[in-house]
Amino acid sequence: MDMAQANEKTTKRPGFFQWLIVIIVPLILAIIVTFIVLTFMGIDVVSKSKDVANKIPFLSSAVTTEQEAETEREQEQVDNQLAEKDQQIESLQGEVATQKSTIDELNQEIVKLNNQLEEQVESTESESEANSNENLAKLTKSYEEMDAERAAPILANLDQELATTILSEMDDQARGEILSAMDAETAANLTQQLLQ
Repeated sequence: MDMAQANEKTTKRPGFFQWLIVIIVPLILAIIVTFIVLTFMGIDVVSKSKDVANKIPFLSSAVTTEQEAETEREQEQVDNQLAEKDQQIESLQGEVATQKSTIDELNQEIVKLNNQLEEQVESTESESEANSNENLAKLTKSYEEMDAERAAPILANLDQELATTILSEMDDQARGEILSAMDAETAANLTQQLLQ
């Protein structure tokens, strides 16, 4: 019996891995040789194998065809373009916000400058009016101090409005002397102007 057991041990059956190597290795070699031969014959083995693999239900999700790859590339390009456009929009919105704040600052500066201008115009007008009143007072005093015979023809030749203004600023006695030294018609016109 010992010998029978020894024969059994020496005639062991081949294991799973031995069968696997005996079947898989020649199968892989056969596939490679077939691939090389078909490629030399001008057959596009890769695209055909993708088409076949794409028709098998559980492999179709793992294998991508050229159309699917092209669609994915196009989608990626569109996504990249959208991302670029979004960045451009954000930068333009930032520029718009900056320009709006600049416009607001400039508008505030305009308001400030307009207020300063109005103040200067008012002060200039009041200074001008004060100077005008001062000049009128000096001119009136000069005519009052003049001899009525000499002042009358000068006032008669002035613009009626200016002559009326000067006469209205004079004291009554000087005005009366100058009007009496003028011809009657000019004196009458100036008197009417004084009454208005």
